[in-house]
Amino acid sequence: MMFLVLVLMSLAGGLLYPCTDLDTNAYRTPRVLHWLAAEQWHWIHTADSRLNIAGCNFEWLSAPLVLFTRTDRFIFLINLISYLLLPGLIFDVFTRLRIRPRIAYWWMWFLSAGWCYVMQAGASHNDSFAVIYALASISFALRARESNRIGDVWFSMLSAALLTGAKQTDVPLALLWLIAVWPSIRLSFAKPFATIGVAAASLLVSALPLIYFDLKYTGTWTGLSSNDPLFSKTELRSPVWGIIGNCICLPAQNLLPSYFPFSPAWNQAMKHFLTTPLGEHFASFEYFGRLDQGISEKNAGIGLGICLLALISVWGARCLRRYVAADTGPIPGNYRALYLAPFLLLLLFMAKVGTFQNARQLAPYYVFFFPLLLIQPGHALLVRKRWWHWAGWLTMVMTVGTLFIVRSRPLFPANTILESLAAKHPHSSLISKMLNSYSNRLALESLRDCFKDEIPSDERVVGYATTKGQVETGLWMPFGCRRVERVLPGDTSEELLQEGVKYVVVEDEALFVNNETIEDWMARHNAILVDQYTFKYDPYRNPSTLYLVRLNSNPTTNQRMDSGFNCICRIEPFI
Repeated sequence: MMFLVLVLMSLAGGLLYPCTDLDTNAYRTPRVLHWLAAEQWHWIHTADSRLNIAGCNFEWLSAPLVLFTRTDRFIFLINLISYLLLPGLIFDVFTRLRIRPRIAYWWMWFLSAGWCYVMQAGASHNDSFAVIYALASISFALRARESNRIGDVWFSMLSAALLTGAKQTDVPLALLWLIAVWPSIRLSFAKPFATIGVAAASLLVSALPLIYFDLKYTGTWTGLSSNDPLFSKTELRSPVWGIIGNCICLPAQNLLPSYFPFSPAWNQAMKHFLTTPLGEHFASFEYFGRLDQGISEKNAGIGLGICLLALISVWGARCLRRYVAADTGPIPGNYRALYLAPFLLLLLFMAKVGTFQNARQLAPYYVFFFPLLLIQPGHALLVRKRWWHWAGWLTMVMTVGTLFIVRSRPLFPANTILESLAAKHPHSSLISKMLNSYSNRLALESLRDCFKDEIPSDERVVGYATTKGQVETGLWMPFGCRRVERVLPGDTSEELLQEGVKYVVVEDEALFVNNETIEDWMARHNAILVDQYTFKYDPYRNPSTLYLVRLNSNPTTNQRMDSGFNCICRIEPFI
C-alpha cells in the first residue's frame, strides 16, 4: 500500500507540472526535437557537446512520445513504468543471489522507496530507469543457470546492452553481467548463428555506436576533447584524489535531508576549502562538495532513510547472528564475486566521475550493494522483529513526506501558503528562504514561455546563441511547427539568413564566454534588440539575461570569427 501511494504521488507530480529540469531542457529534449525535425539522427550543430555525446537510449524511448503527443509532458511515463517494475526485479535478483525470500520481500519494498527512484519516477531524468536493465541482465543470466535455456542468455545480453546505451557511467555494470552470465556462456554455442544475430542487435542498442561517432567527430570515446568546456569540469586529474573526494561528496549527497536551509553557508565553506593547499587536490571536481537546499530528482541518491535503515539493519543482524543456525554449505565463488564486484565498480566510478550531483548517477548501482549485507547471518531473524518493521515503515513515510514537499513538484499549494506566511511574518528568514526556494520553480516554468508573444507565430526557424542554455525546449513550441538552430560564435548573418533565421535568442553566458557584449554581438550581425528577459536558474546565484534580437534582411558582410569555443563544426546528416 505504501508503494502504491508512492506510485500515485509520482503520477500526480508528473501530470501536474511541466519539466523544469535544467539538463532535460538544455539537451535531452532538444536533441530529440532536432532528430525529429531532421527525420534522422545526426550530429547537431551546437557548442553544447552534450546534445551529441551523451547516451541516447532514454531519448529513443521518449522520441515516439514527443512525436505522437506533440508535447514533452508525458516523458515521465518512461520512468514511472520502470519504477513499477522495480520491486519484482529486486526480489527476483536477490532470491537468485541466495538471499532468503522473506528478507528479499521486505527489502524489495524498502529499496523501491529510495529517493533517487521515487523522485525520478515522476520526472524526466535518465539516471534511475537504467536500474531495470541492470537487474534484468543479472536476472536472466542467473536464470539461465537453472533453466539451461539459451533464450535467457540472449535476453540477458540484450538487457546488458541497453544498460550501457543509457548512460556512459553505467558501462562498468556490464562487468557485473559478464560475471553472472559466464557459467552459462556455453549455451550460446548451441545455436551459434542465432547468437551472432542477437549479439549484433545488442551491439546496435549498446553504447558502441555512440562511442564510434564520438571517436569520429571528437577524437575521444567519451566525446570530451581537451578543448571542450565540459572536459575540465568532469575529468578528474587524479584517481586517488577522486576516490578521496567522492568519499566526501557521495555520503554528503546521500545523507542530505529533505530540506537543508544551511546550504549557502555549507557551499561557501566548500568554496573556501578549495583555496587551501589540501582543497586544491579536489579542484578538478565540478562544484566540489556543493549541496542544494533540499532533495529533488536532480540530486537524490538512495536517500537518508535507506542509509539509516541499512546501518540499523547491519547492527541488528550482527547482534542476532549468534542465534542463527550455521549455513548448510559454502557460497560458490561466482556468487561471491557478484557480491563483491559492485564495490569494486564503485571505486572505479569514484576514481573517474567528478560531476556535480553524481549521487543520482549511481542510481543503477545502489541495489547491488545490498546482497553482500543481506547475505550475512542475522537478517533472517531481524526481518521478523516488529521494531525493525516499524523502522522500515518510517523510512517509507519519510519518503512520502519528502515527495510531498519536493521543491520541483510540491503536492500542496506551496507558494500560496508561503506567500501568506511571509506577509504575516515579514522578518522570518526561514520563511523567506523557503519562499525563495519554491519560487525558483515558477521562474524556471516561465522560461518555457519567454518571448512567446514577441516572436511571430509564423516564424518557422529561430536561432539560439548559447553555451548550455536552458530555454531551447520552449522555443520549439508548438512542437512540429518550428525549428531551433543553435548559433555558434563563428556563424555569420548571411549563413543564419540562408537557414531562414530572422530572430535569435542570445544568452548572456554565451556573450561572456566570447568576451563580448550584446551591443558587440548585434553590431557584428547587423541586428536590433527586440526584447530582453531576466531570470534566475538558482535562487542563490546572480540573475541571467536573455536577449531577443532580429537580424536585418540586408546584413553587412561579416567575416567568420575564429573562436576557441567554436569546437564543433557543422556536419551534414549522413544517414
